[in-house]
Formats: sequence, C-alpha cells, structure tokens
Amino acid sequence: MNTLSLLNGAGGVSGLSPVAGVLGNGSSQDTSVANLLSDIAKLIDGGGVAQGTGQSAGTAGASAGSNNGLSQFFADLAAMLSDPDGTGAQGGAGGAPAGAPSGGYDNFAAMPGSGTPAGGYGAGAGGGGGAAGVGNSGAINSAAGNVATTNGAAASASASASSSTPSASSGAAPEGLSTAPQTQALSPAQSKQAADAYVSNLQKDFGLTKDQAAGIVANLWHESGGMNSGINQGGKIGAPSSNMADDNANGYGIAQWGGTRKQGLLDYARQHNLDPSSEAANYGYLKQELQTSQAGAIAAVKGTSSAQAATQAFCNAFEQPSDPQMASRLGYLNQILA
Repeated sequence: MNTLSLLNGAGGVSGLSPVAGVLGNGSSQDTSVANLLSDIAKLIDGGGVAQGTGQSAGTAGASAGSNNGLSQFFADLAAMLSDPDGTGAQGGAGGAPAGAPSGGYDNFAAMPGSGTPAGGYGAGAGGGGGAAGVGNSGAINSAAGNVATTNGAAASASASASSSTPSASSGAAPEGLSTAPQTQALSPAQSKQAADAYVSNLQKDFGLTKDQAAGIVANLWHESGGMNSGINQGGKIGAPSSNMADDNANGYGIAQWGGTRKQGLLDYARQHNLDPSSEAANYGYLKQELQTSQAGAIAAVKGTSSAQAATQAFCNAFEQPSDPQMASRLGYLNQILA
C-alpha cells in the first residue's frame, strides 16, 4: 500500500486519522498526532483501526495489543500527547489514568521540551533497551527511532555526548602531578617521582614507548635541574621573573621557556586556573605545545628506536640549545630508566 495514501486514510483502512489533521496548533495538533499514533499502533498489531468508536488514543492503543513492543511504544507516546503535563500518569496498572497505556508512561516525563527521561525513550513500556529508541531491530527500530527523534531524543543524545566529553579548561591535574605552587627545590626522590609521572602521561597522551617518553623527560630533567616546574634560569624557585626576554638568562619552568613561549605558559596557567609554577601547569602547557606548534618534536621522537636516540631527537627539535651538553642529558636518562 502506498504510505502516503495510508497516512491519509485511503487505501481501504477506514477511520485512520488523516495527516491533514496534524496541521493544527497547540492541543488540537497534539490530539491529532495522538490519534494517528494510536491508529499506527493498532495497524502494527493487525487489529485494524477503530471504526469511529470514539476511544481515546491511549486506551485504543493499549487495548489493540499490549504484547507488541512497538505498538506499546506508540500507545505510550499517544497517551503522552493526550496528557501533555502527565497530570495523572503514575505508571503501572494501579494508578494509570484513563487514556494511559496499561504499562503507564512514567518514562516519558511529560511533553517534549521538558527534558528526556533518564533512560531515554527506549525505557518506556515495550522498549527493548536502546537509549534513544525502542530497541527492536530492522525497520521497527528505524520507525521507532524516527518518532523518538521528533520528540527530542536526538537533542538528549547530543546533550549526553557533550556532557561526557572532558572539559579542556577544567584545570584538572595530569595523573601523578600536583596543582600546588612549587616553593622549594625537589629532592632526588621527588625528582624521580615527577619524572616517572611525566613518562607515564607522555606515553598515554602521545602513544610513545617508554624509551621515547624517557628521552623527552631526560631533556626536561636537564633543563629544570631535576624536574623543578617552578625554576627560574639561575636556580631560583618560585614565581616566574617579569623579564620575558628570550635569552640565556630568563628561561622558566620544566623546559626553561623564554620569550613568547614563557608568556604562553603564563597564559595557559591563567586560563586553566593554575599556578604557573605547578607541575600540572607545566605539563599541560608542554602537552599543548607538542600538540600544536611543536608537533614536529613528537614526530621526531616517534621516529627513534632507542631511548638515547629519542633524547637526542627531542633536544634537537624542541630545546634547540646552543650547547646541547648531551652527556648530561643522557646521564639523567639512565636515572629515569633505572
């Protein structure tokens, strides 16, 4: 049968609510949609369409065949439209109002716009489990999904996906690294602990091997005098100096950033509500650079097959010192891998 003629009550199915009736506004439109959904529910059950019986949408839909999941879905939705505020919908057989399906429609939580139920529309009577649909397969699932979408399920799914995405500006500390300001130099044991945390986070964030991550951290250890995130060039621990020159006297932090890169660390810390001397701010800014302006350094490290080669590659691509002092960097590499 032609779908359009079916929806307009033609083709031998008398009494089917015509689509034209949906063109009204407000409660009249809701009632028309409710009647149409009830008729569809009964057609799916094979029981035919009410022949002018005057049954309400919820009652007709439920009586047509409560064992059919899709039918029950439409009946529930029809009942929701008939009672948009859910003023009597208590759910279950005991407290169901006239016009509500036998299973109740607690899970529909009133009309669209007031929020989708926590379990999605698939949690209603007859729903098979999907969060945004009835849960049946094939064409039945497709049809039910379309109805659910028109009633706000798509918007709910989008909101859910958005809420599950971690905030880039939350300021949460990377694993094992502190958000506290650094006020004194780290002990050797604390340096090793911070180095291990950096290695672990770099492996996780960039898909590096342990040797490759250790090569990066060996450079940071050398630059910061033992993984000190709050160190000014020259050795003073605490807040960064106000001199932003990009020279050999005013570097700051775990990578001894200078000039615009030092300012970048300060901006990152401010944006994420972190102290610029904290381990969390230093690692976060390092990660940001390696994902953007310094992505070439990660590529260089990934092209290596040993910890020593990774140390040299990162030094050349990221630090670019006038005097590499490679023996010192490789010495710290041994401590990190020990």
